[in-house]
Amino acid sequence: MGVQVSPPVPKVNKMNFLSTKVYNILRAKKSPLYLYAIAFSESIFFPVPTDTFLIPMALANREKAISLGLYTTLFSVIGGAVGYLIGLLFFDTVGINIIKNFDLIEKFEIFSASVKDYGYFFIFIAGFTPIPYKIAAITSGVIGISFPIFIIFSFLSRGLRFLLEVFLCQKIGDKAIDIIKKYSFLLTIILIISFIGIIVIKEAILN
Repeated sequence: MGVQVSPPVPKVNKMNFLSTKVYNILRAKKSPLYLYAIAFSESIFFPVPTDTFLIPMALANREKAISLGLYTTLFSVIGGAVGYLIGLLFFDTVGINIIKNFDLIEKFEIFSASVKDYGYFFIFIAGFTPIPYKIAAITSGVIGISFPIFIIFSFLSRGLRFLLEVFLCQKIGDKAIDIIKKYSFLLTIILIISFIGIIVIKEAILN
């Protein structure tokens, strides 16, 4: 009788598993409170973008899509304020562990240098593009940039991002998913090019 070999146990991606679990909770509960909790925590430590949960809920509640976007923005920025305070007051004990656990050391260093050299426009880019917003929040606290300015740019960038997504969900339904996937990358490129343009102009003026 031959030896039976058990099939290999597939490796589980913990991040995908967490995303699936949270998504199932959100879908099952059908409560925006779970969405707002995710928006808050993503600005501090949660690894999955809030959009992953905002868009399905906006599609399922199109009549409340704008309201969802507004409150998601609010809780995201509140989370960002907590991240700012972590960077300002508890970086050596809490902030550095968040950055290390998500392997964001390199992005943290790049963001720190960018904010110091090129100002608040980079905060806007981080809030609108796939750059982790938690990096913007924690780093802004570490550097000690103006808290009111950080909040203003956070509202502008997070609000523009989330409200644009829910507006499309409300107006065109499921087609919004394809449009968001297609053009979010393009908008990211435009913002980065704009940022590079600002750097070039600044260097030209200084020289």
